[in-house]
Amino acid sequence: MSITTSVVFTIVPAGRRFRLLSLGYGLLMFIWMGPEENVVWPVVLMGVGLAVLSVTWGIQRWLVGTSIIRYYVPPCAALTGSIIGVSAILTTAALMFFKNALHAHVFWDYPPDMIAAMLTRALSWGLAGGLAGLGIGCLWVWRNTFASA
Repeated sequence: MSITTSVVFTIVPAGRRFRLLSLGYGLLMFIWMGPEENVVWPVVLMGVGLAVLSVTWGIQRWLVGTSIIRYYVPPCAALTGSIIGVSAILTTAALMFFKNALHAHVFWDYPPDMIAAMLTRALSWGLAGGLAGLGIGCLWVWRNTFASA
């Protein structure tokens, strides 16, 4: 199959729904910053959401209109997933620190040992994100190969 007749993945510009989703996420983060808590799962979800939105906005900004041949979709998706995975743990640690600084207590909501423990898992999160991205990319190729046949 030649390059010109291959199925391609084209990055389209962000639409109105994506902008509204980003604004809704910002509102959710604003609400989350207020209450006192030391539970880990909400901050991890907020970090993952921020990483996904940030990487997606970056792709939308710099790569809009780019077409990717189907054979390159799985590696590109794996790379994107790895970037999201590492970014998720970094933004989670940054959100933990920011919430501690915002509330300014003697006893932190998220102790430094917890933040350091989260950062030590960056490699695992990057690997998990890369494998998830690889799986999504392979599913996209499989779906579009049989749809175009």
